[in-house]
Amino acid sequence: MHIAVLIMAVLLPVLMAAAFLLARHLYRRPYFSEEMSPVTRQHIDLFQGGQLSEAAVESAKQRFRMLLERGETETVEASLRAGTHYVIHVRALAELGTDDAGRILERQLTRRLTEDQVEQAWYWIDLASSLRTLNREQSLPHLLRCAESAGELPLGHFFAAETVCFLSFAGYLRQPDSSLGHTALRVLHRALEGLRYGVQPHVVAEARLGEAVESLWDHRPEKVYPLVVRIFIEALRQVRRAPHTERVLTEDRSEQEAYQWQMSRLIALEPMLDDYLLEAAPYLCEGLAQATPAEMRDYLLALNDLRAEAAPTLLKLLDDQHFPHADLAVEVLTWSRDPQVAPSLRTRVLRRLPMDRRAMTRRRSAAPRHRSFPSDVPYRAVLRALRNHPSVETEAFLLLAAFDWDPTVRVPAVGSLGWWEPLDRPQVLHCLHCARRDGNPEVRQSARAALARLGERQALQWFRQALCNEDSQSVHEAIQVVANEGLTLLWPDLDRLADADDNDVAHHAREALERLCEDLDRRMRKR
Repeated sequence: MHIAVLIMAVLLPVLMAAAFLLARHLYRRPYFSEEMSPVTRQHIDLFQGGQLSEAAVESAKQRFRMLLERGETETVEASLRAGTHYVIHVRALAELGTDDAGRILERQLTRRLTEDQVEQAWYWIDLASSLRTLNREQSLPHLLRCAESAGELPLGHFFAAETVCFLSFAGYLRQPDSSLGHTALRVLHRALEGLRYGVQPHVVAEARLGEAVESLWDHRPEKVYPLVVRIFIEALRQVRRAPHTERVLTEDRSEQEAYQWQMSRLIALEPMLDDYLLEAAPYLCEGLAQATPAEMRDYLLALNDLRAEAAPTLLKLLDDQHFPHADLAVEVLTWSRDPQVAPSLRTRVLRRLPMDRRAMTRRRSAAPRHRSFPSDVPYRAVLRALRNHPSVETEAFLLLAAFDWDPTVRVPAVGSLGWWEPLDRPQVLHCLHCARRDGNPEVRQSARAALARLGERQALQWFRQALCNEDSQSVHEAIQVVANEGLTLLWPDLDRLADADDNDVAHHAREALERLCEDLDRRMRKR
C-alpha cells in the first residue's frame, strides 16, 4: 500500500475530504518503504490535535536567541536537521520573530533534508506555516519557487494552501507572464483543487480565494492559458459544492459568513467563467500544437478538465512515437465524439502487440516488475479511454485484453466494461464472472464494479454492505470506489450517507454525489 494511503487513512477523521487524496495515490507504486517515518507519525498526531512540548520549544528558543545575539547564525542553521526536532526548532524560530530567524527559515526552503518525499513535504509545510505566522511577506517568492518542487508531492495541496494565504499572493496573479506569476497560477490551482482533497474550507476565507479568482479574471491574459482555464474550472466546482461546505462551518458563524462572502464573489463570476470555458477548447488545441514539450502537459490537463473535443490535434501528435505525453493525450481522447478515435487507438495497439498470444499465456496474479509492453505504446491508457467509445469492435478488443497474462492490463480492460449496455451480453458477463474470481484483488474489484454498473444484484449488494460498514474507514473507501467507478445505481445509498451523523462520512458522500453528477452531465453532453 502506498505510504500516502497510510497517512491519509489516519488523517481521515480530521481532514474532511482526505479520502479523495487517498484515492489519488491508491494505485500508484510506493515512493518508499511501507513504514511511516517518525516525522510522519509526529505530524499526524499534530493534525489530530496533539501539541508540541512547550518546554522543548522554549528551550530551543532561548538557545537560538543567545546564538543569534552572538551572530552565530550558522550554528543555528546547523541544528536544523531532519527528524522529529525539526518542527520544534522551526516553531522556536517563528516565535523569536526576528529578521535573522525569518531569513534562516527562508533558506531552509532550498534544502532537501531527506529522500523520503512525504517527510520532506512535512518539513516544507512546517516552514510555510511558520513564515506565515511571522507575516513575512518577503518570503513569498521563496515559497513560490519551492512550490515547483512541492506541488506534485503527496500533501502538496496543504503546502499550496499555506502559500496562498500570504497577503501579497494575489499580486502575482496580475502578472501571469512572469516566472513567479506562472508559478502563482499553479499554486492557486493546487490550493483550489485541495479543497476537494482534504484542505480545510476555512482556507477560502483566510486566503480570500474568491477575491483572488476575481482579480485573476480582471487581469486575465488575452491568450488562453491552460492554468487559468483549470483555475476557473476549480472555482466553478467550489461554487457547486458551497452548500455542502457551509454545513461543515455551522459551528462558527463568523467563519461561515467569511466563507459566504468569498463564495459570493465566485457566484457573481459564474456566468462569465462559463462563457470563457465554453470558448476555451479551440484556443487550447491551437496552443497545444505550437507548445514546447514542457508546456504540453498543462495544455493536455486543461483539455482533460474541460472534457474537450481535441481529436484532430491529438491524433496527429500521437503519430509521433516519441511524443512525451502519450498516456495523457489518450486520456483526453476519452471524451472525444470523433468516430475515428476508437479505430485509431485500437490500431495503434494491435500494430505493436500480439494481443492473442498474450491472452493465451497463463494469467499471473502479481504485477510484473517491469512493464510488459513497449514504453511508447500507451496500452493501459487506451484501454481506459475506450470505455467511452462503444462498438462491437471495441467490446471485442476489451474482452481480449481482459484475459491478458499481465494483471496491470486486465484491470483497465475489465474496468472499461459495463459503461454501456453490452453488445454481446453473454460474452461480457462470462468475462466479468471470470474476472471476479481472478487471483489479483484489483482485477476482482474492477469486475465487481463493472457488474454493479450493469445492475447485477450480488455486486450492488456487496457495495451496499460496504457503505453500511461499522468501520468508518471502510465506508470512506467504499464511497470513493462508488464515485470513481460511476456506480450511479448506488446514488440513493450515497444520498442517505449525505445525512449521516458522522460529519466526515456525510461530507465525503456529498462530494461523491457531486462527482457522479458531473460525470453524468458529461456523458449526457457527449451524446
